Amino acid sequence: MRLVTPPAGFLLSALLGILSFPPLGAWPLAYVAMVPFLASASAVSPGRALAWGYASGFLFFGGLLYWIGFNCGAPPVLSWASAVAMVAILATIWALTAWAVALAAARRSLIAASALFVTLYLFLEVFWGTGEMGFPWAIWALTQANFLPAAQMAEVGDVWWISLWVLALNALVFLAWKLRPHRRVCLVTLALVLIVPPLLGWVRLKTFRLGAPLAVAAVQGNTPMDEKWQKSAEEILQNYLDLSGSLPGTETRLVVWPETAVPVPLRFRPWARQKLQSFADSSGMALLCGATDYRDGGAAGMLPYNAAFLFLPGVREPVTYAKMHLVPFGERIPGQKLFPALGKIRLGQAEFRPGDVPVVFRPGGALPPFACMICFEVLFPDVVAGLVKNGATLLVNITEDGWYSNSSGPYQHLALTRLRAIATRRSIVRAVNSGVSALILPTGAVTAHLGYGRSGVIRGALPVQHEITLSSRLAGIWLIFYAGALLVVLTVLFLAGRHRAPQSPS
Repeated sequence: MRLVTPPAGFLLSALLGILSFPPLGAWPLAYVAMVPFLASASAVSPGRALAWGYASGFLFFGGLLYWIGFNCGAPPVLSWASAVAMVAILATIWALTAWAVALAAARRSLIAASALFVTLYLFLEVFWGTGEMGFPWAIWALTQANFLPAAQMAEVGDVWWISLWVLALNALVFLAWKLRPHRRVCLVTLALVLIVPPLLGWVRLKTFRLGAPLAVAAVQGNTPMDEKWQKSAEEILQNYLDLSGSLPGTETRLVVWPETAVPVPLRFRPWARQKLQSFADSSGMALLCGATDYRDGGAAGMLPYNAAFLFLPGVREPVTYAKMHLVPFGERIPGQKLFPALGKIRLGQAEFRPGDVPVVFRPGGALPPFACMICFEVLFPDVVAGLVKNGATLLVNITEDGWYSNSSGPYQHLALTRLRAIATRRSIVRAVNSGVSALILPTGAVTAHLGYGRSGVIRGALPVQHEITLSSRLAGIWLIFYAGALLVVLTVLFLAGRHRAPQSPS
């Protein structure tokens, strides 16, 4: 039992948690990973729980997000500093939750501590996954991406519903272990919570109706990151054209190239636009390509954007979309709306401007309305739900995960994209320069993929869907919703303490 006593219990939870996440993906471990955490936090003082919670949280998030330090697009000192800073911030989730569990266990009960564990952890997970500084990456929902029956819960409550389920299972296992007089009730409740949601998800998978198919393709050029911005842009473009050369003559209607597949500002490179337009015209296929863009900002000069360009057969000018949710500190210093002077700080970031208009491409003809998400925009419920509610019946995700080498990052990113497909019930065409590119069904199943470090093309038919899920309709309220749930639990615990019968003196 030493493994579940402090400090070993905290550290064991961190290690079990890491093992349950992709790429290792031992997802059943997620259901018990936090039980040692609960046992340890409820057995020590709030101060010790805070300290050990932070240390174990740093280990947990460090084991999941270490790859941020591999970012070859910034000086190593800055890359590792940003990795440490992100881990240090997220570790507060474990610290504050451990402190609250210890306090509730000492002053109320283990049931109170467990309820607070679930609601506080989930609120903090949503809080740090929302807004300009949000990074909803190392969330407990990610552990279930490969267990599709459970992952179907995202259709109702987005990824947070899955996290809630995983945390609740841990709390119920803990209570079934600790509350011997109520063990039977706890075990029955645990069995119902463990079995019913995946069973409903399994039924949903079997009965889900796929829409009309659309033939699509994703191209993975695998341009080495140490060459991408030094190598001839014409050579890189030609590589993508050569790979795409196998597609004319097939039924493919939409071809997708990755984020900054052509590393030039396309708007000001007529030779590159001409080649891309020529491909669209000669093949009869639409081509979506990632590239940088510049627009006239008046007195501010030419403003840079991370963009996607859609070339349509017979249409002279491409339609563009500029990435709206930029990577904090990697693509832009956050907080500039309140403090514009922050934009003058140079830490090696790209310092793009965020796009201000969500774009749903409406090419007409054989192509349905669709939308593009660039890089980690796919993680944010409000961003993607806005596109779906504006008419997108198919989603495209273009990204460049090669910054982080063949680490856990690219595989976690793919898993998170699968969860977004389920939450919106939209097929996703995922094109990544270095991998992993994939074609993803609205059920989260992957029909084709191309592994990391390979070049090639994947193609297939993805269904076009029109329904709007409950999670998409509610995408803007999750932070308020879980703040309210936490407030309810805190209120109940406070009132229970006030009305508790006084203890007779010993």
